[in-house]
Amino acid sequence: MKWIILLTLLISSSLASDANDDYYDFLQPLMVNLENNQSQTSTNRQKLLSRFKSLADTAPNSNEFYYLNYKLMQEFQHLHFRIKIKESNNINEKKDLFIRDKNIFIKILNSIEEPSFFTLYSKLYLEILDSKRLKYNDLVNLYTLTNRAKQPYVQLLSYLDSLNQLNSISIVDQNNLHTKLELLLENLPKQQQIYILRLTALQLLPLYDNNSIEFEFNKLFAQKSTIKREDILHVLNYKDADLFKEYIMKEKRSFFEKRVFKATIKTLKRNDVAMILAILYMQKNAYDEARSYIRQTPRNNLYSPYNPFSTSIELNNKSIYKKNSSFRKFAETMSRLEIRLEDGSAKARDYYLYGNGLYNKSCFGNFPKSSVFFHDKNISINAIPPTCKLEKAQKAYESALKNTSKDKFKAEIAYHLLKIEFYKALTNKKNYPKGIKKIPKFTENQTIQDILQSSRSFIEAVKDYKLDYAQTKYGKRVIEESILFTYL
Repeated sequence: MKWIILLTLLISSSLASDANDDYYDFLQPLMVNLENNQSQTSTNRQKLLSRFKSLADTAPNSNEFYYLNYKLMQEFQHLHFRIKIKESNNINEKKDLFIRDKNIFIKILNSIEEPSFFTLYSKLYLEILDSKRLKYNDLVNLYTLTNRAKQPYVQLLSYLDSLNQLNSISIVDQNNLHTKLELLLENLPKQQQIYILRLTALQLLPLYDNNSIEFEFNKLFAQKSTIKREDILHVLNYKDADLFKEYIMKEKRSFFEKRVFKATIKTLKRNDVAMILAILYMQKNAYDEARSYIRQTPRNNLYSPYNPFSTSIELNNKSIYKKNSSFRKFAETMSRLEIRLEDGSAKARDYYLYGNGLYNKSCFGNFPKSSVFFHDKNISINAIPPTCKLEKAQKAYESALKNTSKDKFKAEIAYHLLKIEFYKALTNKKNYPKGIKKIPKFTENQTIQDILQSSRSFIEAVKDYKLDYAQTKYGKRVIEESILFTYL
């Protein structure tokens, strides 16, 4: 028939069909294009639409018309997918252009007096992706153009229409779609089944809380054809430990939640769940819970060449320790220190050590991997991770300072408070010159100086330290050797 040549060129896998049957596989190119990160520029897309409009008026049955219809169809699917999972940096601009061009495309399809199955399906499929209801008359018209081989595509439209009507993530509501989905999948090859499941994950995203584990895993399931262990750890890097524990322990799941759960959790290694919980509980300063889970995975115990309770003039406290420090002992010691702080028996040294532990497990200290799976060295000023928050460490140091009368110890504690003031200045976007979007590296000396010049609290802290501790031996050494005193 009229576009059998295009089938040979464009379709790499297909359903069983009659010899004279023609159709396009719309789902497979969507996912392939997404993963190859291919898309037309808006200008090129406008040229294609202009040519498509001309052919719709003059040669709507030509091979070139069907080829452009196919190409534009995949382009709009690709953009729909990317925009919905927010992969684009210029999301608002691209969304506006996408909507404009897609509407032009659909308008051209609507102008065709005698639509084929292909052109009508293209229009309805894009509208359903945009969560529009499938009209009964359109479905009837499509059925009149449908033969046996094309029935799965009509089933797909019907399924997506039902999916769009779903307004709850309850097990009952999701399971009501199960029959439709199973009937659809049984008529498709394995690879296309996977694509439809990923499309389902995408369409379900708006029903979940953006902060939930379900949202993140559904998004990952939609994005990735193959989910890796590193993908799971990246998603969980700053997630709440209790939320992940609840997700793992959940007793009842819908048919689709079971698929997503299996696809994600199966990528983890043995004992990974306990290690993940240990690190996430350490991140939220829940030391007893962290200790409990790290005990379940003794072979996975983390080690550091640095003592998480030691300090140095260097901002990251990375002075080599005489023996490796373990994650387990770190959590146990923090737990004991916290008990002393809570029962009122803590002394200045306890507050100091507790402050050191909090500082060193932060993204600025010497043992950040005790609280995260991936330590990001390129931190956006608009998205400061929770592990870069130092307020609790600051309070511990302030309590230590109040509870000691020794000048040398005071000078040491006050210096670590100055470190915190430095990082508070670097993580406050109000201090940033226009155009700077990431926390600068120490090699970017001028940028750091510009930021610090805007921080009144840091400037005052430096002056106060010189005034109060320049006469002490430790204070003199710090003022001479620390990088903090070179910026102002």
